[in-house]
Amino acid sequence: MLEKTIHDRWLKLDNAGKIYPAFASKRDPATFRVAVVLKRDVIVECLERALEETLKDFPSMDLTLRRGLFWAYLDESHQVPKVLEEVKMPCTYIDLHRSKGHLFQVYYYKKRISLECFHALTDGYGALEFLKALLYNYLKQIYDVDSGELRLHGLDMSDVEDSYKKYTSDFFTKGTSVKAAHIKGTPTRLEGAFVHHGIISASGLKEVAKKYNTTITVLLTAIYGKTLVDELKKAPVVVTVPINLRKMFTSSSLRNFSYVMNVVIQKDMPIEEVIKSVHNQFVEQVNEESLQGQFSKNVNFEENFMLRVMPNVVKSFLLKQVRQFKSKKIVTTILTNPGIVVLPDSMKEYVEHFETVLYASKPHYINMGVSTYDDKLVCTLSRGIEEKEIIEGFFSNMMEVSKLDIIRFSNEGE
Repeated sequence: MLEKTIHDRWLKLDNAGKIYPAFASKRDPATFRVAVVLKRDVIVECLERALEETLKDFPSMDLTLRRGLFWAYLDESHQVPKVLEEVKMPCTYIDLHRSKGHLFQVYYYKKRISLECFHALTDGYGALEFLKALLYNYLKQIYDVDSGELRLHGLDMSDVEDSYKKYTSDFFTKGTSVKAAHIKGTPTRLEGAFVHHGIISASGLKEVAKKYNTTITVLLTAIYGKTLVDELKKAPVVVTVPINLRKMFTSSSLRNFSYVMNVVIQKDMPIEEVIKSVHNQFVEQVNEESLQGQFSKNVNFEENFMLRVMPNVVKSFLLKQVRQFKSKKIVTTILTNPGIVVLPDSMKEYVEHFETVLYASKPHYINMGVSTYDDKLVCTLSRGIEEKEIIEGFFSNMMEVSKLDIIRFSNEGE
């Protein structure tokens, strides 16, 4: 049983997760949110019971962070997590005291159930699998629902494997890297992010993408990238897009198993040219050989003898410097699209939509998350600055390109 394996031994952070403990702070929290909005207000007692039941079946989430001599690592939390009413803005730093030692926090607010995760624990795929199981365990207490093909446990050894190491190779490739234009503005100085949601027809947007012979993700990346070039009046703009590697490599891991591609938009171009450029970059970069060569290089670096024997405090300092003076310089913003959420038919009548929210910190003051469920595609822009021109510009460009209606709302009451 996996539970015995985790609870009797410490668990190494996966290759992607190692960097986050080195820099995470209130100003740079490295958290993300996946959320579901219901058609009725949340019943807190039912949600608490659902969380307790779900966590028993997902021991990979029932962990806390400890700092060893050479690396930070994951260990059993020994505490019962609490469901909290949401009073702060989304994607704040996860306080291990408030979260009862866990690297995630479940919030509720009116009809919304939110799961916020520290990225060292899992990625968008793992978080969504946990949220869907949590949703089922919540709804079954109130309605007559079935689980269908939902994943209701993560009890196998394969559920916690470090798939980066499993699929690493001796062949290395280099990703796109240029000095990117950055978003400027007046920092809000608040914990968490302002969020701006826009709901649009997924089928309608798919038809628009087809007209350009491309995908929805490419179309959104192009519109967002062009908006940034127009608003910043600088180039190149670099949009980082996480890619779920489970679509290329056989893996059921609930830990991190994604890698990023950098989409470069060099100058102001007509939207048709931007879409074509972004599409070509996706074709060139989103393939098994290119992505495997890039994450294999990171795994090889991790296995370097000098790095392994270096004390954790020194490693953390170096990793923080790499992020501050290299990684941040080559990225303008992040756009993540975890994919289409599928629920059993018996659960659909109780759910409005899903949301994905990224944290926003200097210099990536605005980021975008995308969720698609039951023909509702939700674009969520998180904002860490006072200025809103990029937000307004994106939604204006979306309407102009798609000719579709957009329902907008935000945590500023718009």
